[in-house]
Amino acid sequence: MIKKTILFFFVIFSISVSSQRRKQSWTDDVRSSIDPHVKIMLPLGNNFLKDTFDYFYGFGIGGNLNLYKNFGIGVEYTYFLANIKDGDKFGYLGAPSMNNFDWYIFHKDKIAEDFFVEEIVGYSTYRMKSPYLDNSGKFSEGNGGLNFGAKAIYTIDNEGFQQVVFGTKLNFYNAKIGNQNPDIADYYSKALFLNFSLAYRYNF
Repeated sequence: MIKKTILFFFVIFSISVSSQRRKQSWTDDVRSSIDPHVKIMLPLGNNFLKDTFDYFYGFGIGGNLNLYKNFGIGVEYTYFLANIKDGDKFGYLGAPSMNNFDWYIFHKDKIAEDFFVEEIVGYSTYRMKSPYLDNSGKFSEGNGGLNFGAKAIYTIDNEGFQQVVFGTKLNFYNAKIGNQNPDIADYYSKALFLNFSLAYRYNF
């Protein structure tokens, strides 16, 4: 009876130690970072955004959470302003702006001691707004779409806390605009952005 009791407690102890080791190993992978950034975003293709705007430019902040080994999740917020090419597409826009959130998962590869690459895939949300120049009201539109891209990361200190990040990404823009002519519907409801970013990252 005593031997069985000792064996039982030994098994429980072994399971507990093994579980604790797994827990410690998992939590050791958890790391966070914050990324203030600047971005420029170019509309591509045959669509209303390409014909209306030359490009969007803005600034914002992002955060990453490395959860397991080299996989993690992140989010970025960017406030964009736009350089207008043909504002009368929507009735003479005044000062267009866009609020953009990019939500994504990432995987990080170590290329060298101080150089890393992150692959990204996620979903973006957009909210564009602008007053009309004739004071007839405001233009407002909000939509979303997939995003994917990559970031090149270079460490600039010996401790590995500070990094410079250059990113490029494709952002899809999809709106629910109906029209009997499918070409017109696609023209006003689908767009593609080429996104470039430069960020300072602090890891903690």
